[in-house]
Amino acid sequence: MSDSVIEDIDDVLPPEPNGELVHWMEPRPISLGATGISLATAAAFALGALTTLGVLAAVHWLGPRRARDD
Repeated sequence: MSDSVIEDIDDVLPPEPNGELVHWMEPRPISLGATGISLATAAAFALGALTTLGVLAAVHWLGPRRARDD
């Protein structure tokens, strides 16, 4: 009985992979173009500017209090 179970399992298992990728798994070449590169650069600059402003605001808010001589 155990031999027939093993034979049935072998029939159900998928074939062994041969190491070759199927066509839909192959990486595509990057194709941004001039517009995509410009947008990515602008977005990176905006993110850096906003991060800098946020850090400066946090430093100002968390910084020591100064006494006023009025």
